Amino acid sequence: MEENNDIESRIIEAAKIVFVRKGYEATKMGDIATETGISRTSLHYYFRTKELLFEAIFGQLISMILPNVEIIMNEDSCILEKLPLIIDEYLAAIRQNPLFPVFVVNEMNRDPEHLFHAIMIHSKRIVPILRLREQIIVEMEKGLIRKRPLIDMASTLISLVVFPYLARHALTTAFLEGNREAFEIFLDQRVELIKEVMYNLLTPENK
Repeated sequence: MEENNDIESRIIEAAKIVFVRKGYEATKMGDIATETGISRTSLHYYFRTKELLFEAIFGQLISMILPNVEIIMNEDSCILEKLPLIIDEYLAAIRQNPLFPVFVVNEMNRDPEHLFHAIMIHSKRIVPILRLREQIIVEMEKGLIRKRPLIDMASTLISLVVFPYLARHALTTAFLEGNREAFEIFLDQRVELIKEVMYNLLTPENK
């Protein structure tokens, strides 16, 4: 069983690499088998189709981040207290899957409906995010946080977290002399900036 799980993980990681390199549409199952270092027959034993692999990639990421978000959402605290914890979970998931932002952006541009379908397969796991949205709306109405369009909040957080990964090579070359270790340090230090920006975005003006 452990060996099977290990091979599945290797296949998923290989699929991420190939999907980013070639795009979902152009990727063949044989490409993924080659990247994994197994035969196409072995690949089909674990994943019969490319679509199942695509869904597995999303399932992996969602299962990593949403259970912890659910724990945070069960706490009896306000959004301004929960937000730093949620940001930590979000960042940890991306740090463990640095190719994921590129993959998602590529798919959003190629076929957003396909991406939405993959997400909605795990619709029950999205419940904590819906609870987060509801709490934000309630606290805005009560004046506990500043009223902002939800799209502003979501796009700001996503851009703060995701953009460095999309521009990793350019940022490393332009500002860090190509030093990859320095880029990882930059990511570590950026955490507090992200929290500060989001806190300031939501804190009422009279506080």
